[in-house]
This record gives sequence, C-alpha cells and structure tokens, in this order.
Amino acid sequence: MHAPKKFKKAFMAQLLVSLRAAGQASKSMGLRERRDAVRLSSDVAMALASARRARAPPRSPPAWARALVARHAAERRNEALMRRIMSGAGYEMAAAAAAAAERGRKEARRRRIVRRSRRVCSGGAARKRRGSLALTASGGGGRCSAMAAARRMVKARLQVLRSLVPGGEALRGLSLLSETLDYVVCLKTQVELLQCLCEGSRPQLG
Repeated sequence: MHAPKKFKKAFMAQLLVSLRAAGQASKSMGLRERRDAVRLSSDVAMALASARRARAPPRSPPAWARALVARHAAERRNEALMRRIMSGAGYEMAAAAAAAAERGRKEARRRRIVRRSRRVCSGGAARKRRGSLALTASGGGGRCSAMAAARRMVKARLQVLRSLVPGGEALRGLSLLSETLDYVVCLKTQVELLQCLCEGSRPQLG
C-alpha cells in the first residue's frame, strides 16, 4: 500500500510551501501553537496534493480531502495561516464548505431526532420485542438473533470508521471503504515525508 512517486513529489512540494508559510507565521507562537501550525500545514498540503492528483485523470477530489480542509477552516484561529497557504480565494471556498458541512450536520441531527421520536410514538420498539419473542417461541429465534448481532457489530464498526475518516459521516458502503483506503495511503505518505524532513534537519540542529 504505497502512494505513486508522482504524488509523493507533488505532496513534498506542497508540504514545503505550507511549512514555509507556517514558519513565517510562527515567529510569535509558543511551542504548542507551532506544533498545531505544523499539523495544520501538513494536513492542508496532503489535501491539496490529493485534490490536484484527482485532476489527471479528471475525477472529483476525495471527500476526505475536502472535509479535512473544511474542518481546519471552521476554526477561526487557523484563518491567517490558511490564507497564506491556500490564497484568499482558496480559503474562502474552504470556509464556505465548512459552513455548509456544519449546516448538513445540524440537519442530519435534526432528522435523527425526528425519526427517533416517531419510532417512540408509534410503539415500534414494543412491536419488535413482541416479534422477537414470537420467533424465539417458534424455534427460529436463535438464528435471527445471531444475524441481528452480526448486523449490529458491522454497523458499530462502520460507525467507528466513519468517525476516523474526515467527511466519513456522509459516506456509505463501497465509497466509505474507498475513501478510507485513499486516506490511509495519504496519511502514510505524510508520515514518511515528515520523517524525511526531520532526518534532513538533524545535522543542522546538531
């Protein structure tokens, strides 16, 4: 599971640009703020390199890349640095995407609350319990309960996966697995490039 060399090269170029911008902005920062600036810079560089990779062949940028940039843009303290990295127009697009994502999350929460309240009002839970008791009494309850437990386990693991991948809340099925694989490959590349930069700076630090 390795990223193509062309992508690594583009990622490194964007990472150097981002870190240079972070270095210029970090002169008055404390240690923790500098750490956060490096993390922000590397995340934005990863997302931008991944989005540019999607242009050849033409395809839409990964959902995780858009969501990752939008997540950082949602924090006002990141505005100055992101404007340095992405330019003003790029940041404005990311901020608009962050606002749209927040509206989508609020709407999804509202829908979940409405569905849950409807189930409670209609007594659906009571009917399900009566049906499961009837199946158990008829001798088929063991197999059904095992299948239900398996479905719950798969659902729980997919929910964990969605929480780990930026933008994963809106992904389903194969798209979730595809985005997860791409995100993991890019994270691995990010770690490798940062390690290379650290190793290259050790003689200077010493």
